[in-house]
Amino acid sequence: MSVLMMRNPAIRSWRAAEQWLLGSMALALGAAAGIWLLLGPAPTTTPYFIAITLLVASLAASVIMMGLVGRSSRQMEALLQGRASAEARAIETLRNSEAQWKEVFEHNPVMYFMVDATGTVLSVNTFGAAQLGYSVDELLGQSVLKVFPAEERQTAQSNVAVCLGNIGRTHSWEICKIRKDGSTLWVRENAKAVRLMNDQPIVLIACEDITERKQAENALRQSEMYLAEAQRLSHTGSFGWRAGSDELIWSEETFRIFGFDKAPSIKRATVIQRIHPDDRARVLRTTKRALSEWKDFEHGYRLLMPDGSVKHVHARAHAVKDTSSGIDFVGAVSDVTARKRAEVELHEAQASLAHVTRVTALGELAASIAHEVNQPLAAVVTNAAACQRWLDREPPDLKEARATVESIIRDGNRAGEVIQRVRALVNKATDQKTAIHINDVINEVISLVQHQLLSHQVMLRLELSPDLPLVLADRIQLQQVILNLVINGIEAMQPVTDRPRELVIRTCQDETQIMVTVKDCGVGLATENLERLFEAFFTTKPRGMGMGLSICRSIVGAHGGRLSASANAGPGATFQFSLPSNQEGAP
Repeated sequence: MSVLMMRNPAIRSWRAAEQWLLGSMALALGAAAGIWLLLGPAPTTTPYFIAITLLVASLAASVIMMGLVGRSSRQMEALLQGRASAEARAIETLRNSEAQWKEVFEHNPVMYFMVDATGTVLSVNTFGAAQLGYSVDELLGQSVLKVFPAEERQTAQSNVAVCLGNIGRTHSWEICKIRKDGSTLWVRENAKAVRLMNDQPIVLIACEDITERKQAENALRQSEMYLAEAQRLSHTGSFGWRAGSDELIWSEETFRIFGFDKAPSIKRATVIQRIHPDDRARVLRTTKRALSEWKDFEHGYRLLMPDGSVKHVHARAHAVKDTSSGIDFVGAVSDVTARKRAEVELHEAQASLAHVTRVTALGELAASIAHEVNQPLAAVVTNAAACQRWLDREPPDLKEARATVESIIRDGNRAGEVIQRVRALVNKATDQKTAIHINDVINEVISLVQHQLLSHQVMLRLELSPDLPLVLADRIQLQQVILNLVINGIEAMQPVTDRPRELVIRTCQDETQIMVTVKDCGVGLATENLERLFEAFFTTKPRGMGMGLSICRSIVGAHGGRLSASANAGPGATFQFSLPSNQEGAP
C-alpha cells in the first residue's frame, strides 16, 4: 500500500500535464487561426470556407485527441494501480512468510547451523544455541569447533571438508558435542554444502538430539558386555532354537563351548555332528519329544571336539508360547567338564575314605570275625580227631571216617567264606556293579555281626520279602552301607535298659524301587539333627568321625537311590534306602 500511495501523486501530475499540453496546443491553434483571419488579406469565399473548415476540424481533432489521451491515461493509471497493489500484496506476503520461516528457524526443536568454509558460524537458531547452553550472539562469528570436545574436533573438520568437496550432496553422521556447562550431547547431523550468489560455499547443518538413544545403546552394550563376561566366567551360554528352520541362535560363549567360529546363526545338523556319537541318539530323542509335546526339556551329553578331547555339557530349554519372533525354545547350555572331573576325583576320594571306614568297622568287628572263624576251625579240629579215631579202629570204620572228612571240608569252607568276605571288605577295588539279590547281601552282613548282636544283647528280626527282583549294584559297597546302619542301630540301643533291644531289618518292593529298612528302638534322633545327619564330619557319637552316613548316602546316590532317616513314633529311629530294580537282569 505504501508503494501505491507513493505512485498515485506522480500519476495524477503526469495526467494533468498531458491535459494541459493538449489544451495549450488547441488554444495556440485557435489563436493562430484567429490572427490569420483578422490580420490576413481579405479572403475569398472558397479559401475562407476552407480555412474555417480546417480550424473547426483542428479543434475537433484536438478535442477527440484529448478524450483518447484521457481514456488511455485512465487505463494506464488503473493498470499501474493494479500492478502496484499486486506488488504490495506480494511484498506483504513475502514479509509474512519471512517472519513465519524465521519463527520456525528460531524455535524449531532441531539445532541448525550455517558455517562458512573455515568453520565460522554464520547463523544458528535460538533453539540450537539454547540446547548447547549458549545465546545466539555467543556463537555467531565463532569457530564451530567451540561446541565439540577436543577428541571430536578433527572428525568435525573432516565432516565439513567432505561436504565442501561434494557441493549439493547431503551427508549424515553421528557425533558428540559439548555444552557450555561441560556436559555432552550426542547428535545426528545432516549437512549439505551450497553456494551463495557470490559463489562462496557455505555448509548448512541440521542436528537431531540422539543423546537418550545413545545412552540406551551404551547401557545395552554395557549390559551385553556384563552378560557375556558373566557367561564366560560361569561357562554358561544361551541359545534360541527356531524349530521351523532348524536354526540355532547362539551367544558368544555358546560358540566357544562348542568350538565353532562366531556367526549370526548355526544349523542344528552341524551341531549334532559335534555331539559324541554315543550320545547323539539320546539327544535326538529328547529334543524330538520336547518338540512334539511342546514342553521344556533338560539333558546332559558329551561333545567330541576336533582335537579328540571330550567335553561334558548340560542344556536346559524353555518352550516359548509366543513364537512371533520365530524362536520356539530359549535356553542355556553349561560346560560342566570341570565339575565332572571334580565329581570323579570326589568319587575316588570317597572310595578311599569308604575303604578306611570299612577297615575301621572291621576293627570294631574283630571279635565277631574271630568268633565266626573260630567256630568252623573248632569244628574242623573236633572232626579231625573223630576221623582219626574212626581210622584207628580194627578194622577202620571208613564210612564214619569219610563222613567226618566231609564235615571237615564243610567247616573249612565256612571259615574260608568268612575270610573271603573280610578280605572283600578290606580290599580297595573299583566299582563292580552286577545284578544281585539284596537279601543275600543282608544275610552276608548278618553273619559278620552275629557276635556283636549277642554281646550287646540285641535281638535281630528279619522281615525279608521273598522273590524280590535283582538290583544292579556293587556288592561290597552295599555291604558297607548295611553294615554301617546295623552297627549304628546296635550302638544306639546300648544305653537302653528298660525295654528289649530289638533291631528290625526289612526289605520290600515299591513299584520299581527296592526298599531296605533298618529300625532300632534306641535313643532316637533329635529333630534339629535330621537335616545335618548326612553332612560330612557331623556326628552325635562321642568318638565318631562323622563320615559313615555321609559315605552311605554317596554310595546309595551313586546307585540311583536315596538314603533317608526319620524318628520313630515310639522310641528309636529308622533308616531307609531305595535302589532301582534291575528288571532286565531278573531271571
